[in-house]
Amino acid sequence: MLNRKSNPSSSSWPQRWSSGLYAIGTAIYRKRPVWMVSFATSEASLSEGLRAACASTAMLALGNLLHEPAFAWAAIGAFWTCLADAGGSNRARFASMMGFALLSTLCGGLTALASSAGTLCAAIALLLFTSLGAFGRIWGAAASQVTILAATACVVMVDRPMHDRRAGLAFLGVYLIGCLFAVGLSLTVWRIHPFGASRASLRTVYLRLADIALDSARLLERHAPPSEWATHAAKFRADARAALERSRKILAKVPASRTGGRDTYDTLLALLTDGEALFAYLIAVSGACERVPDDAWRVRRAARLLTAIGNVLRGTGTAAGDAQWAHLARLQLRLRRLAGRLETALLEPVKLKSGFELVDFAPAFAEPETWQASALRLSTRIMATLKANLSIESVGLRHAARVGVTTTTGFLVIRALGLPFGYWATMATLLILQPSIAATWPRSIERVAGSIVGGVLAAGIGYAIHSPLGISLAVFPLVMATMALRPVSYSLFVLFLTPTFVLVADFATPGASEFAYALTRLGNNVLGCVLALLATFYLWPTREKADYRAYLNDAVRANLAYLRAALASVGQSDKDMERLRRAAGLSSNNAEEAVGRIRLEKLEDSMVDTVTLTVLSLLRRMAGTATQLRLSTNRRDTADTHDELGVWVDSVSEEIDAALNRTLRPVRHELPARDGLTSLEADAVGQLALMQRLLTERMREARG
Repeated sequence: MLNRKSNPSSSSWPQRWSSGLYAIGTAIYRKRPVWMVSFATSEASLSEGLRAACASTAMLALGNLLHEPAFAWAAIGAFWTCLADAGGSNRARFASMMGFALLSTLCGGLTALASSAGTLCAAIALLLFTSLGAFGRIWGAAASQVTILAATACVVMVDRPMHDRRAGLAFLGVYLIGCLFAVGLSLTVWRIHPFGASRASLRTVYLRLADIALDSARLLERHAPPSEWATHAAKFRADARAALERSRKILAKVPASRTGGRDTYDTLLALLTDGEALFAYLIAVSGACERVPDDAWRVRRAARLLTAIGNVLRGTGTAAGDAQWAHLARLQLRLRRLAGRLETALLEPVKLKSGFELVDFAPAFAEPETWQASALRLSTRIMATLKANLSIESVGLRHAARVGVTTTTGFLVIRALGLPFGYWATMATLLILQPSIAATWPRSIERVAGSIVGGVLAAGIGYAIHSPLGISLAVFPLVMATMALRPVSYSLFVLFLTPTFVLVADFATPGASEFAYALTRLGNNVLGCVLALLATFYLWPTREKADYRAYLNDAVRANLAYLRAALASVGQSDKDMERLRRAAGLSSNNAEEAVGRIRLEKLEDSMVDTVTLTVLSLLRRMAGTATQLRLSTNRRDTADTHDELGVWVDSVSEEIDAALNRTLRPVRHELPARDGLTSLEADAVGQLALMQRLLTERMREARG
């Protein structure tokens, strides 16, 4: 239990500031515009920001000491190398960063050499390298990160034609020094703890769980209508499920040599297990909060306890991230006590269970492979993936062709118009273009928005700072913010990236106008965004399937299976129920994301969209009811469920399944008698009846 004798005045103000900032971040996240894909403040990485800032600023400081402006390119190389860090083991990090350093130097040098031979040769080199850079996506996120950044180096270096071979090689050497310095700094001074990524992912998990508790308290105090509770379920549960899945994957990738006999690894596994149990508990609690009677004392007490639970969960996330295991144990004890008190404040009390087994998660404890076996396995996988994507039907190949053609076209347009710093436009096109319309559209808007604000910031800094030393010092916080906020929001990433590049360009070309740089970058960014959008919509577009059935059917069936199992949960093991709950949550997440992408591509809504969104919202409520049925302390504990209820559920389930296959005509069924049903069972009956009606009558009407 936490020490109650500490001086409240010494600790209250940091907690108030922390709570206030967290509330602001949550409010921005909840009300962010539709084009802002993410705004996860908890995922900011100060360590990555400091590492990139130290690497880049050190190169600028060295250039200032040597009076050599070319070291601005060493700073850019160091920054890009930090961006190319794929994370994971030291071997994987070294491979990604060193691979980028060598690949970008070689391909960038060849592009600069081709540029010296004329525009046609430069265009051919750009077409080749940008296409290959985009094609790297087929081998996964880490490979894509390296290849697309190497292609970025090519579109930048095309504006530095290598007319003098000696001067060109010296320039490439300076650039490579920056890259190698970042590699050395990352793998020596700034090494990542083997469990650092796992701890960070679990911190995010518990912050997402805290969001559920705190937002439930907010809605409870406001006596929110059912529509707001439905919005809460869709947003916050989806984020929590996604965070849990990311943490599960990261823990599964921990090298075998680090897992055996390590107390830290066992503790992290236990935290993930508790996270699953807490997620189920908070789903049930949020459902029970909707049924709390209009009793001021009961509402205030439940809201206070939920707020306290949210704060404890936030503290748990921080303790997990900082490896404060002793503090973590006290927080968990506090959480159990708060959960016990909350039971008495709810009309439908639910109990916090523990000891859920991890589902479909078996970390590998095999002996590490030799480097020969690892290289053979990797080369086999690379060749198999390459062969599978050498087809016109391959999304990866079409995307690579789209990126190459569009970037090269942008380069030719810029050369024809004689625009200064044209590589900013081609770089924007290269980084914005995604395989699908739904991914490119919001990314382009975020880049333009970030560039506008960043351009204003760059102009202000430029007017205040003029010396190379001042520029070097100003770049440090900008690079730190750029890297730290990259996982939070692409808009914030671009916002700080813009003044960073403007000031580095000013370092390389002293005496120029910062305001002109900012305006030029903004104009070129807008041009690059326009080219990317035109290519996305008209150049071999890749769209989501227009038919919702594939996603909707999986979600309905998974949630229906979970609800049916919860209605007859006597005799069901926690492991089986957890498997069903996880499948229901994942299928709902997948369906909601797919529907969101399809709506974004169409830029309009139809009646089918409206019915589909209603079904997805109802699925969240069904999952909440199922979880409440599992954890409710008021649940009847008899093995003989009502025959009438069981028969009705079976018949309606069959009709829902037939409706998903479009083989059923609408049929109404008499509802089972409410006299023998609990309130939760009555809710489940109502939700099943509404689901049947939506999928038979309303969906048929919407489709005409």
